[in-house]
Amino acid sequence: MKYLILGNGVAGISAALSIREHDPQGEIRVITKSPMPYYYRIRLIEYLAGSTPIEKLIAFGEAYYDDKEIQVTLDREAVRIDHQRREVHFIDGGTERYDKLLLATGARPRYPEIEGIDKEGILKFRGATDSDEITNYVEVSRKVAVLGGGVLGIETANSLIKLGKDVTVIEASTRLLPKQLDVEGSRLLQRALEAKGMKFILGEEVKRILGEEKVSGVEFKDGTSLSAESIVLSAGIIPRLELCESAGVATNMGILVDEHMETSVKGIYAAGDVAEFRGGLYGLWIPSKEQGEIAGTNMSGRPKRYNPTLSEVRLKVTGISFFSGGNIEERGANIYKYNKDGIYRKFFVREGRIVGAILIGDGKTSMKASGFIKNGESPEVLYGLYE
Repeated sequence: MKYLILGNGVAGISAALSIREHDPQGEIRVITKSPMPYYYRIRLIEYLAGSTPIEKLIAFGEAYYDDKEIQVTLDREAVRIDHQRREVHFIDGGTERYDKLLLATGARPRYPEIEGIDKEGILKFRGATDSDEITNYVEVSRKVAVLGGGVLGIETANSLIKLGKDVTVIEASTRLLPKQLDVEGSRLLQRALEAKGMKFILGEEVKRILGEEKVSGVEFKDGTSLSAESIVLSAGIIPRLELCESAGVATNMGILVDEHMETSVKGIYAAGDVAEFRGGLYGLWIPSKEQGEIAGTNMSGRPKRYNPTLSEVRLKVTGISFFSGGNIEERGANIYKYNKDGIYRKFFVREGRIVGAILIGDGKTSMKASGFIKNGESPEVLYGLYE
């Protein structure tokens, strides 16, 4: 059996390892257009901040792949899939045959439709090479704007502050992390981040990027402006669907997959940022890893259904711990809340079971919260927290 995996992120490598676990004999090839071996993308922010060398983020050395008999080829781009012949064509003119194919091609940064978005000084943050570009460019910049106030935007801003920059986060929503935080928690997090030197402009939409050829600032739709010498984009991601038309696989926002991570074309699977399951795009490290494992298991002939785990978001910047997970809809829930001395806890209980939580400034409880929700614990486990 010949397994071909396009993409060497967490989804692709997890799939390769899962295949090898279930099929000791099959030929496994991982091919990626990335020049970098698989690394822990979730720790990339440490590299941007200059606190961790890139070598420390690389997950496995060559000997590891050799031991698993997994062939990894870097810096090779696929351009077309012939699903009838079961062949992948590459930009170098070569082809590779497969019996089972996994599309784990990831996503690219979303470029908002803003006038002047193509000016010099507009920087994206998605991979290690982006980190190098940001570091090199902002070295001569004093004022930096981060466009997007999600988790990645906040972490990026924190890393730039560590590099000594004057950083302002611009977010169109009127508060931080509206999908993960309630109003009270959002305000608390914002105040804590501001105390660490982070600036925010909330509830304003950018009309255009100022400057001739290079960025000099942004103008908002209300006519106000902010000066900046560079802008880092953190406005979400878009799945890479370039190969889908030639492959014949069905797409919507991403590549549509079933509970076995198989696409509409038999023998072709998808996992990670590129995959859309039941109308959802996850774009997070843990779901990508799980999807890769499920895809690999099914590709090797061991049927296993994908059951998404708890949706959760964690953030830890400048000593501020943040967790949001599960169902945090207030309507119909019993709320257990604590807000004192910089610690904010809010647990959501339905039918006598913990179903969601928001925690700020309490790393110890954050480590337990995910388990409380997954196990459907009784709120009795919380009593000691609210004395």
